[in-house]
Amino acid sequence: MSAALPNIIVVLIIVALGFGALLIFGSPLAWLPTVVANAWMVFNLAPVSAAGVELSFLPALPALVLATVVAVRVRAAVKHKVSVKDLAILLACVVGVPVVLTCIAWVMLWDAGKVYDVSPPNLAAALARVIVVHLCAMAAGMGTRLWRALAKRYGAPPLLVDATLIALRYLAYLAIAAAVVFVLVFIVNLSRQAEMIDEYPSISGLGISTLILLSVLYIPNAIVSTGAVLVGSEFTAGEAQVSLFSTHLVPLPPLPITGGIPASSPGWAVLLLGFAHIAATLALYKKRPSVQKVLAATVVTALIMFFACYLASGTLGYYGHTGPHLWTAAGLAALWIAVAGLAVAAAFAFANWRDARAAEAGTESAEAEGAEGDSDSAEDSAENTAAEGPGGVEQSDEDQSNTDEADADDADPPLGEEESDDDDAAAHPDNAAPPTMDNAGAPENDILDAEVVGDTYPEIFEGELVEDSNEQDTNAAEGDEAAQSDLADSTESGERD
Repeated sequence: MSAALPNIIVVLIIVALGFGALLIFGSPLAWLPTVVANAWMVFNLAPVSAAGVELSFLPALPALVLATVVAVRVRAAVKHKVSVKDLAILLACVVGVPVVLTCIAWVMLWDAGKVYDVSPPNLAAALARVIVVHLCAMAAGMGTRLWRALAKRYGAPPLLVDATLIALRYLAYLAIAAAVVFVLVFIVNLSRQAEMIDEYPSISGLGISTLILLSVLYIPNAIVSTGAVLVGSEFTAGEAQVSLFSTHLVPLPPLPITGGIPASSPGWAVLLLGFAHIAATLALYKKRPSVQKVLAATVVTALIMFFACYLASGTLGYYGHTGPHLWTAAGLAALWIAVAGLAVAAAFAFANWRDARAAEAGTESAEAEGAEGDSDSAEDSAENTAAEGPGGVEQSDEDQSNTDEADADDADPPLGEEESDDDDAAAHPDNAAPPTMDNAGAPENDILDAEVVGDTYPEIFEGELVEDSNEQDTNAAEGDEAAQSDLADSTESGERD
């Protein structure tokens, strides 16, 4: 239930801020349900509609903060041991609670539409965005270890987790490059910010602060759109199109963040495609990916990029669809990681093949040298045999003398003399009887196995051996007493006789 706590806290914050805003501006409190319902939709990137104008190109920063808090709560819940049942309950809390709150907000907007100029959005579109946001938070909070355990439990290939990590690393590097490019372009076009402010006939300091705050809330949208442009896709806002190859602008909403969009694409802008290649290369740095892992990373990259662009785009009033092109952005982002990954995989495969060939050649050379050495040994042996002649191996003088001495020792003693035991023992030391020594005087290494076994105690199983041993001792003692009694009786009877 703790994973659903961030959503409840968000609702309470929205109620407090809405109530304070109504009091500050002197608006009727009857607007509070409508304000709370619309704010909840905005926090979850669900579309809103008012005065016949639909708005689904919403600032992604509030939703990103909410998803981060949910992911942290999920991480705290699964940090220790967790079962599949616990994960099912956690998933129901993470997704079910915001879905229920979204349905309640939709009913509140439907009811408010009878009185005010608001209308509920498409419920299916609203629920789809809410589910995607919270599923992403759930997946991020589970962590790599838990995903590996789930893959092992259900028999999924382990390379899916590694491929996902490669895809996330690649998209993270791409997002960093997109943020750097956007900041540089914004600084270059900083002079246009004053022109956009001048388009307002009269604006107070509070209005300027509101515009700046709104632009800050759209920064994640700008980073995702810039990343899509860096991989070769385009950003559209109605009839306006921005890409590295060409740019066509129309009057855009007067926000500071839109002032950073360049009016044209210079010829050298195509070189910015190198950032995508650099991001893919860094993602594969110090990795040895296989072809299967690269293909899996390509698919995962396409999916993540598609959903990121889906959440960062939408309908912007009369402009229509605004944001990066979904399909081209996902496809081109996947293409960059596929090209770089397959090149790296092919290079490592070639290196492994070359090392295998070298090892095989070394093994064959060693076997050939061994066979040549065996043939040389056989030739030397044949030459030695031929040199010895048909009589066999000739004995040396020393061997002959040793043989004579052995024959002399084995000869029978002279008549009348017997060979003593001492001489026999001296002549045959191996057959000499071992000295008789008690255990106390015997060396440690000369203890017999029987003595070691005799000193050991049998293993006791449930006291059976202990009981049997005591009974035997008792029986032996009784037998000794009976024998002594019989001996005493026989002695007395003898004395009487």
